[in-house]
Amino acid sequence: MLIVEHARVATMAGPQAAEDDAPLAVVEDGAVACDGDRITWVGRTSAAPRGGERIDAQGALLAPGLIDPHTHLIFAGDRAREHARRLAGATYLQIAQAGGGIRSTVESTRAASDEDLLAAARERLARLVRSGVTTVEIKTGYGLSIEQELRLLRVARAAGHRAGCEVLPTLLALHAVPPESDRVEWVRQVVQELIPEAAREGARGCDSFLEKGAFDAGECRAALEAGAQAGLVCHLHADQLSASGGAQLAADLECASADHLERVTQPGIEALARAGTAAVLLPLAAWFLRDRAAQAKPFLDAGVTVALGSNINPGTQRIESVSMLLAAACLLTGLTPAQALWACTAGAAKALRLNDRGVLRTGLRADLVLFSCADAAHLPYHGGVEHARLVVHGGEVVHRVPTGAMPAC
Repeated sequence: MLIVEHARVATMAGPQAAEDDAPLAVVEDGAVACDGDRITWVGRTSAAPRGGERIDAQGALLAPGLIDPHTHLIFAGDRAREHARRLAGATYLQIAQAGGGIRSTVESTRAASDEDLLAAARERLARLVRSGVTTVEIKTGYGLSIEQELRLLRVARAAGHRAGCEVLPTLLALHAVPPESDRVEWVRQVVQELIPEAAREGARGCDSFLEKGAFDAGECRAALEAGAQAGLVCHLHADQLSASGGAQLAADLECASADHLERVTQPGIEALARAGTAAVLLPLAAWFLRDRAAQAKPFLDAGVTVALGSNINPGTQRIESVSMLLAAACLLTGLTPAQALWACTAGAAKALRLNDRGVLRTGLRADLVLFSCADAAHLPYHGGVEHARLVVHGGEVVHRVPTGAMPAC
């Protein structure tokens, strides 16, 4: 048995839209006990079970293991020059039309060996784990052929082996049109051949990119309906660059989440609320593109669950930092520090339809992160520094910072 005691235990049992620290539902001088991969007790330290390995939190903040519900972290190649072009004024669509963008990464990823892709993915996952992340969703989308997309699913599954976190692979075949195929034929292959095979190969989710220059609503609907029929959890890249009705489509298809949403409309927000579809906001991507981030308040006011994702990818969001994600969420989307932390735990769990984590409660997965600070407000305030002092995944300590090695808060 593992017991973390004398902590400020952020159970995440409060409502996300509440003020101050209410979303965290903190148990002061609290403890969490784990036996195997499950939480067996949550409460005051004075009443905690006896025995077991005991870790004294010394008043620091203890939260559920963080969940990243939106990444594209299996890729090869470098698109720093594209970033420089954007800084000089080129748009996302201009870069794509010039042969850059997603297709550039597809070329590099196809040329890379499985071993190189796996090694790079494991490095990225390790950085996330050291930040307190214990569950990571990984999208494909840089293979863009049946063979290559299935290959990326296999790499994603292998990357999660003994990584200190759980990897949830998502098929994102409708990311771009393959250079050697036309869109009608590619959509047909995805719907009729790739999605059923991906489900058999271990994909958990299915995603599509609804946007000008990518895929239209009819194409995304066909792919997501096929994904749902195959038993996959559906998501949609929606309303990022234009108000395309993505939120409404995600709601109509009862997707687990609609992601991006920088240009969502009020009817789209209301549709998400009716459907119970979570909004995954990606403020680091908006910042990276010098765009306006989606605002959290309209979603919260409508009763929509807000989650936060890193959107780690080689072209439009290369920042790998939980503290920077929390800072961007507060500074750019308007979330409070407590709401932002809730969005990275309970909110992200809902966005992935995970009912066994994201909250500290008896019977749920023993995924924990102990921070070096006592106050959730410190995490986005002291950005650029990762504050995870101890990370527990499935009841096992997967990251521990030696005493005295953490930065002074």
